[in-house]
Amino acid sequence: MKILVVNDRGGFFGGVEQNVADCAAGLSANGHEVFLAFGSENGTRHAAAYRGLFGAARQCYELGGGEEATTFKNIVLETQPDCVYLHKVPAIKPFLEACRDAGIRAVRMIHDHDLCCPTGYKYFRHSGKLCHHKAGWRCWADLGFLEKTQDGPLPVRYTSIQAKIREMNANFELDALVVASTYMKEELLTNGCSEDRVHLLAPVVKLSLGCDPLPVPSKPQILYVGQLLRGKGVDLLLDALSKVSVPFDANIIGAGNAEVGLKSQAESLGLSDRVRFLGWAPNDELDAHYNAARVVVVPSRWPEPFGMVGLEAMMHGRPVVAFNVGGIPDWLDHEVTGLLAPEQDSVAFAAALDRMLTEHDTAISMGKAAFDRVSNVFGFGPYMEKLESTLAG
Repeated sequence: MKILVVNDRGGFFGGVEQNVADCAAGLSANGHEVFLAFGSENGTRHAAAYRGLFGAARQCYELGGGEEATTFKNIVLETQPDCVYLHKVPAIKPFLEACRDAGIRAVRMIHDHDLCCPTGYKYFRHSGKLCHHKAGWRCWADLGFLEKTQDGPLPVRYTSIQAKIREMNANFELDALVVASTYMKEELLTNGCSEDRVHLLAPVVKLSLGCDPLPVPSKPQILYVGQLLRGKGVDLLLDALSKVSVPFDANIIGAGNAEVGLKSQAESLGLSDRVRFLGWAPNDELDAHYNAARVVVVPSRWPEPFGMVGLEAMMHGRPVVAFNVGGIPDWLDHEVTGLLAPEQDSVAFAAALDRMLTEHDTAISMGKAAFDRVSNVFGFGPYMEKLESTLAG
């Protein structure tokens, strides 16, 4: 089978690009020809190695490619794919029309909430609480017609909610939509997508340790890995850490536009001597951080479509403490592989951390259960088989 993968970035950037890279490698290993249509390499890492995973990689005009870009229709003519596998794209219409004209199956992996929420956050601006409603009038009440801008005389600009809903509905005409969690599936169904088009396929991490994970350490070390953005809830984590009743150290790995404010918050809460902001770290350096941690935290404010950091922690045999939002319950089995706290409840989150830091035997047993779960449920082989079936139709 020939598969044309479509994504806006042409290098390693975040979880989307890692998933694209892993799938491309797996599909190629299984004998498929895999090509890439991408937009930009700006802000990405190891772009040449990333593109090398594909039989051919072409910049695409519709994805914002530069002077050497060609149209998506031309890329389809060049590669002659049996299936187009879409990821992050600015608008679906040109890709959908080109696939229809060529009689090609079109499948899209949904990585976030953009198809069901005009802001993409899926939580209310005024309260920060999760939204469980269909896109509609509540979006207007929550100022969903305003979006941030980096240029222009004002910090925000108008965006059409109705145009975003039309874009959402256009995606529902694709042959298949792939989602990572039960939460994401229900979100699409609530907004009118037909159930037979939605395929649940939880992402996986490649088990690269080559052996059983190292024992959970006795040192009370807490680890956060992720972007420093409001939706990731690091401010909620810091609030919870200020309520932890036992000694601890916390490492925060990641970068983002909230970093300055978070450092100021940590200082104001008296956490500067216990919380370290270590900046972004490449994947090959994360093993050491996971191995040093007693517990890994996922304090997300927004409803994570899945939460890949959780799987990475479980692969290293570490229990996880997280807020009970989005797709997190699909992999975090409460009281088995970690502990869930109610949405934005920093007191409950702190209590869960107290348990992990004081009950060493509990942390050990949950870490073992976490490794067993990621090994048995989120295996790469079964994932690739289901993906191939979905792409083939």
